[in-house]
Amino acid sequence: MRPQTATPSTGGAATPRPRPWRRVLTGLAALAITAGGVGFSSVAGAVPTTAPPTQLAAVGPVSPDNGFPVWYRDSAGLSLGQCLDPKDPLCGIVATSIPDPAAPVAFPGNFPTETFYMLASSRIALAGGRGADLTTGLESSFATKAGAAPGQQITFGRVRIRIDTPNAGHFTVTHPYGVDQFDAPGAGTRSINFTEDVGVASGVFTGALTSRINPFLTWSTGPITGPSGDRYVGDPAVPHTVTGSALGSNEFRIDGPNIGGPGVNSVSTDLFSLSGKIAKNFGVDAGHPTYSRTSTSGGSVDVFATSIPGEVIEATLPGGSPTTLRADTHGRYFGRLDFSGAPPTTVQVSNVSDSPPTVVQGKVTDLVVAAQASYDNAARTLTVRAISSDGATPPALTVSGFGALDQGGQQVFGSVDAPPQEVLVTSAAGGTDRAPVVIGGAASLPNPVIANAGPDVVVRQGQKVTLDGKGSRSATSMVWSQSGGTAVALTASGTAAVSFTAPDQDAVLTLRLTAQGPGGPATDEVSVTVAGLAPPTAVVPANQAAYAGDVVTLDGSTSAGVDTFAWVQTAGPMVALAGSSTAKPTFTMPATTQRLVFTLATTGPGGVASSQAIVSPVADNLTVSQASYRTSTHEWRFVGTATAPAPDLVTVRLTASGAVVGTAAVDTTGAWAVRVKGSLVAPDGSGTVTVTTSRSGNVAGYVVTVTP
Repeated sequence: MRPQTATPSTGGAATPRPRPWRRVLTGLAALAITAGGVGFSSVAGAVPTTAPPTQLAAVGPVSPDNGFPVWYRDSAGLSLGQCLDPKDPLCGIVATSIPDPAAPVAFPGNFPTETFYMLASSRIALAGGRGADLTTGLESSFATKAGAAPGQQITFGRVRIRIDTPNAGHFTVTHPYGVDQFDAPGAGTRSINFTEDVGVASGVFTGALTSRINPFLTWSTGPITGPSGDRYVGDPAVPHTVTGSALGSNEFRIDGPNIGGPGVNSVSTDLFSLSGKIAKNFGVDAGHPTYSRTSTSGGSVDVFATSIPGEVIEATLPGGSPTTLRADTHGRYFGRLDFSGAPPTTVQVSNVSDSPPTVVQGKVTDLVVAAQASYDNAARTLTVRAISSDGATPPALTVSGFGALDQGGQQVFGSVDAPPQEVLVTSAAGGTDRAPVVIGGAASLPNPVIANAGPDVVVRQGQKVTLDGKGSRSATSMVWSQSGGTAVALTASGTAAVSFTAPDQDAVLTLRLTAQGPGGPATDEVSVTVAGLAPPTAVVPANQAAYAGDVVTLDGSTSAGVDTFAWVQTAGPMVALAGSSTAKPTFTMPATTQRLVFTLATTGPGGVASSQAIVSPVADNLTVSQASYRTSTHEWRFVGTATAPAPDLVTVRLTASGAVVGTAAVDTTGAWAVRVKGSLVAPDGSGTVTVTTSRSGNVAGYVVTVTP
């Protein structure tokens, strides 16, 4: 989709330039672009938006000429179609949105990058050369910036509000599709810049139905008729009063402090630039036609088409004559057409009530019925049975992800550990069907209980010993008992971790862990060897390195013969050491260039020991490759790299004043970019910025390139 700007005026047609694939916000509230509804992401001072009580009623079939819906209908029954003639002034198509405005419109080579089912724009001129713009409409465009391309068609409902406020304050905007409230941060161009696009998803045209654009607006004097006899909701070149708002607010009004000048707190207009072509063609959806036969001499094609009620819909097989389909009052059309010989691959479906008739080609396939899909949990088998409507030459049927059915249309797939919730059966003749998988057989067995008492250990006389059964699996309870050696008193024997004091003599003790659970019980034993009064050790890892902000763990857990641990910081910027009396204390690495030194002192039955741990800082290598400021748009752009791992946050400040220009996170590749458009911060006298990271990176005095 191509970029656009919205610059409606009271003297001519609006010239909208939306970026419907983006979220735009300056001031109060951002709206996420969604396919199924409105998603709000609010900031301080935001007030929820009001909306009309009803939504658009329906979307028509897709045009075979360009892939867009033929029409949208509002809750009042008004249907609007695309207006695609750049030579028709009532369409309001921007000449630059089509490669060759003088040539006929053709998709995709010469097709507008954006058109509107309805577009209503209004502008209020404010004091001091300021202005306020409102754009509302139902738009069709493309998901790619390259423009018209098959498969990239999108439609969406838009509400856009842009106001040059005279000062900071709370502003209320009333328009035909709701009331929006904003807290402007200050005076400036587009200090309120709000865009809400709802329905943006390639090929999903129902999303726009949930936007606030309903009902469609028309001139208050009624629709107009163009030179060709087509009818329009209005003439975009003539500012005019409108009607249609379900909220009774057929105006553009702004209430807020000094909005119309000193002491003028309310401004409004009831004039709109309005365009939209009333649908006269309603198209047709060919649905999914299927064939059936019992012999090779011929069979029947069943056609299920849809359009609006009251149309004349015809179906024609290749080489055959048209057949008018029967219709009901809901817009459904049906007919059965006979064929001779091989089944046709297509059927032509036409809405002959359209002028010119809308003609679409429906792909004809067989009808597949997935009659059975069942899974035996005990045998781990998936049974699928299906049938094709081609009884003369049954095509091969395949279950997606599993394989082919036999000639009778069934198969039992073995060794299926995890069945799908439903199966997809595909025919070689093009038909498909899905069926839910019915589960049978015995319930799955619970996981077996595994007891894990841990590895054998060697301790000293009088040492406090803790054994941990946390490696056990699927246990609901655990109990420790002694099964051999000199008797010791067990503490917390009914938990995963048991402790005791080793006897004052050499011995070999055997402790048993019994784990209980639905798949149990299970047991495991551990041997504890008590040997002498060897002195304890204080063992720490080799030198560590960390970035600022990292959580560092000091590890003395491989020390032996230890009853107590005591960690003390002896060098470097002081940190808060959590768990200083445990084997593994932690702290957060500060932003520093100095190394941090810690001493571990251990005590045990055999004496004391100590060791030193060193943690060295790692620099966050920060680079800046671009720093620019554009005075016309007040736009800052910065680009660079950083080496620290996530999360790493870059902050850009003016060097002289310290004012923050913007922030950005460093991505997983080490790249970062800060872009601020419409900034209230301008370059200061130094002409430079200082860039820092949350991981201690720093680039000071980087010169900013200033352009008009």
